[in-house]
Amino acid sequence: MILTARPYGVWRDWVMLTSGAAGSGQARAFVFDTFALLSFQVPIYAGIIWMGGASGTTLLSGILGAAVIMLVCGRPYGLWLDTVRNWMDVTIEAKPNSV
Repeated sequence: MILTARPYGVWRDWVMLTSGAAGSGQARAFVFDTFALLSFQVPIYAGIIWMGGASGTTLLSGILGAAVIMLVCGRPYGLWLDTVRNWMDVTIEAKPNSV
């Protein structure tokens, strides 16, 4: 995830701003933080394990396992990103079309 941290941050910002979840209630933020992590990291992980030789049910099991982890980690990771940004005094400009 170190190599994908910045691209993921850009993706998450776009998802949160486009969906209106940035600065909204916790339920909406939870849904879109989870969606952002699932839609970004799971395809990358699937590609990595496929290139590593996984196929069939092994590939499917790996993808489903990663999806479960991303479902659990989506909002906590989003909160962590927001916390670090606050520590570093970084703000996000409301430009949802600037990806």
